[in-house]
Amino acid sequence: MPPTNLLVMGAALLFGLAVLAAGVIIASMGVGRIRLARRLRAAGPIPLREVPDANRLVEFAGTARASDEGTLEAPVSGTACLAYTVQSRSRDETRPDATWTHDAAVSAGVPFVVDEGTDRVRVDPASAVLSLTDRPSAATAWTDRADLSADVRDRLAGIGLPNAATDGDGADSSDDLREYREHREYREYRLEPGGDVHVYGGTVTDGADRASDPDAPVTVAGDDWFEVSVGDRPTVIPDRQRSGSLYVIFGGLLAVPGLGFTLAGIVGLVSTLVL
Repeated sequence: MPPTNLLVMGAALLFGLAVLAAGVIIASMGVGRIRLARRLRAAGPIPLREVPDANRLVEFAGTARASDEGTLEAPVSGTACLAYTVQSRSRDETRPDATWTHDAAVSAGVPFVVDEGTDRVRVDPASAVLSLTDRPSAATAWTDRADLSADVRDRLAGIGLPNAATDGDGADSSDDLREYREHREYREYRLEPGGDVHVYGGTVTDGADRASDPDAPVTVAGDDWFEVSVGDRPTVIPDRQRSGSLYVIFGGLLAVPGLGFTLAGIVGLVSTLVL
């Protein structure tokens, strides 16, 4: 019974157990995502009056209203809004076959209230996925950078969109930007006060004011599953379900060699000890 064999077989066993455990953990995370996505789909929206007592991820809908924190100024249109997404695309017009490349998108939102007539819920969209593209009436068409005012370009530069900066007199800040101006465009989507809104995957985070004022709205926020949408179908829940499936597949693929090393280590140790 050479000690080297014991060390090799023991190392194989430990390595196999570690890989097997990692695969099982990853696969179980995927199963959890799939189950949660299915549960959220099956549960559907709940009335706003039931949101304060919910102890799970919730879905609800209503009319978006401005809260005490006011509104935002949409960068392109200058419209007062509760949330916005601005997209940027570009192409090289020196090439006849050039296609548009969507190279940036910036979103922002301010806390707002969802109202359904008699009940209200405050929503903090700071960590939410903002899905605002389903309402063309609250959007701008793709607009060439050259057609935007200096103030608009400064606002776009202020939120970090590429090649939007201007000099003090409104001219482009470099020769490269002057050459590039004609083939960069921006588009804006907004959630405006009075618009319909759908909230998915939120959790109640603050209901302290209800002790003194039962009519005070609770605050709903969220993280990985949280989405604020102007449409009737979520995008985050299907995405998380698909990622859960990938977790299961990857975890299963990782577990197979882990199981192989584990069995090989066990057989090797038994054989070494017996022989």
